[in-house]
Amino acid sequence: MTAKGAYLVDFDGTITTIDISQEIATFFGGTEYAKIEQMYRNKEIPIRKWLQLTAEKLPPDPDKLLEKAMEWAEIRPGFEEFLSFARSKERPVVVASDGFGFYIEPILRHFDLFEQIDVIYKNNTFLNSKGFFEVNTPYAHRTCHVCGNCKASHVVWLKEEGKRVTYIGDGSNDRYGASWADHVCARDQLLNYCREYGFAHSQWSDFYDIIKVDLPEQYDRSKDSLCEPRGSGVKVLK
Repeated sequence: MTAKGAYLVDFDGTITTIDISQEIATFFGGTEYAKIEQMYRNKEIPIRKWLQLTAEKLPPDPDKLLEKAMEWAEIRPGFEEFLSFARSKERPVVVASDGFGFYIEPILRHFDLFEQIDVIYKNNTFLNSKGFFEVNTPYAHRTCHVCGNCKASHVVWLKEEGKRVTYIGDGSNDRYGASWADHVCARDQLLNYCREYGFAHSQWSDFYDIIKVDLPEQYDRSKDSLCEPRGSGVKVLK
């Protein structure tokens, strides 16, 4: 039987036109958040620590945060058509996000897209007993502390199911999951990493571009990957 395809899709800055977690952090976090962001950009802390530190700087008002997220939410052109295309080809669409997560389902439902997504892996942000936001990371690696959501493990799972995986993303943190994919549709920071590491990739601007990308061949990425989701996690943080 010929292997079928599957898509692993980032949410912030990929499905949406902006990174909503970062917009929330910038809008509500103030100068304290600016320090956290600088540490992240300097690679002094990984995204998982960024989530934890930034969440503490947010106002304890879930409704206000969701209101802003919904106000800023804009779906990238061609996404609805891409979902229809994927369905016609019997290729599952898996969304994996390493942001705050609480706004993903409301946004997808608002645009009547939720029912067309096969699986969503996301972090959970909630108010703890002390009245501060906290981020729960149910899909984190058991020992690696770099990512909140181990996207590489989701890619590997799809490949173990016999799928040819196309990874779609934009951010630097997408590089780990992308390193396991059979093909990467990349933009912005992820595009730079694809070029640096030699990942098979296509540059894209909207989802109409992705519809045109052929189903990739299957590749064993274990030697060239940037992490070991079934092992010790990230190989080298750089």
